[in-house]
Amino acid sequence: MLNVKVDHVIESLSLSDDHLMRLSSKMSQELVRGLHQSTNDEAEIKMLPSFVTSTPDGSENGEFLALDLGGTNFRIILVKIQSGDSPKIQMDNQVYAISNELMTGTGTQLFDHMVNCLWDFLVERDMMCQLLPIGFTFSFPTKNLGIKQTILVNWSKGFTATGVVGEDIGQLLNDAINRKFKNFELKIMATVVNDTVGTLVSCAFDHHDTCMGLIVGTGTNMCYMEAQSNIELLNNHKTLEGEMCINTEWGAFGDNSGALDEIKTSYDIDIDRNSPNVGQHIFEKMISGMYMGELARLIIVDLSNKGHLFQSIDSNSLFYKSGFSTAFVSQILHMNDNCSQALGTTDIFKNKYGVTCSDEDMTKLRKICESLSIRAASLCAIGVIAVARKIIEHRGQRHLVVGVDGSVYRKHPTFKSLLINTTHRLAPELNIDFQLSTDGSGRGAALVAAVESRIQHIVTQ
Repeated sequence: MLNVKVDHVIESLSLSDDHLMRLSSKMSQELVRGLHQSTNDEAEIKMLPSFVTSTPDGSENGEFLALDLGGTNFRIILVKIQSGDSPKIQMDNQVYAISNELMTGTGTQLFDHMVNCLWDFLVERDMMCQLLPIGFTFSFPTKNLGIKQTILVNWSKGFTATGVVGEDIGQLLNDAINRKFKNFELKIMATVVNDTVGTLVSCAFDHHDTCMGLIVGTGTNMCYMEAQSNIELLNNHKTLEGEMCINTEWGAFGDNSGALDEIKTSYDIDIDRNSPNVGQHIFEKMISGMYMGELARLIIVDLSNKGHLFQSIDSNSLFYKSGFSTAFVSQILHMNDNCSQALGTTDIFKNKYGVTCSDEDMTKLRKICESLSIRAASLCAIGVIAVARKIIEHRGQRHLVVGVDGSVYRKHPTFKSLLINTTHRLAPELNIDFQLSTDGSGRGAALVAAVESRIQHIVTQ
């Protein structure tokens, strides 16, 4: 026993397998509600059609561009695909700055700047006379009306450029291309590629059984391939054949139904209360990198204030400042007992966090961080299982590959193994493989353009 209060906190973060499977069943119900026209409005998981209807099959060939705008950097990626028995892919990319003036000026200025960067990129590579399909990752709140028609709902991340909200992003990009390139042929094949969709498509190039795309980073989301006949949000859905990638936006699970209420701790409630989107994306706040470190900080401060952790804590300690990242959790979990004794926990925590930390304190910290990580991975696992079972309903496919990306999955020392092991323990009958995906917002966007070119029989050089 570590301490009655510490043990109580750890117990509040622990979920039994039975409880996890009940949550997975509830998520399964929400997936169905999101697909149905009559229940979509009140469904927590919105199941947004991406209009991406296929993944790479190995026959894609040629050169494709990806444009990636998600903040103060604008990235252009040239992707060269060589088909054959062992398809090969090469990437060449360049990053361009987006100034505050462009972020807050006019939409025309912003899109003209991006196209000027594209012009320079192609001139440098002597590629001005080629037909180059483009996939565009535009990481802002949007509404997809088709593979080449996406409407900006509102700006975020400090962008306020005028004349863009409510407009078709693909059309704005095409207009800017036409102003600059005039007689040169560039074709927008996929206006907006959600990074989760890009993660799925990028992984599918290497693993053809990939049918799910998972992001666990600053946020978390899942997409998967659904039968179009099941997507009631599509016109004449019952007559449609084949599949379409659905962007679930599963971070909102539990927002309205109260499905997560009984597992919320006082710390989860504080996280939500102090977030910019109170009452929204509850599931995401229990999993993602944006909140895991802050949850640890709130627990540590509470235990310290009650005398259950640290001999002393400086009043100016970082622990009293919000915004802890998941890197802190990773740091604690990386410190095994030998490492902590060799480096001196007192020195590390005194210098960086303004606390006096004993080896006993370190043991408590590790247990807290382990418990938060186990809970996050377990909740993610129940979502994977729910989506996998949804896919099996229409595919009958037993071998399912999940393409995964995100800083938590990549960098957290135990999250990957916890997610995989928990998924297999809870659903041993499902044959689910997890594969690390490569650059969904870049390579994935270009591959979406490549797949669309194949479908539409467009030949590139």
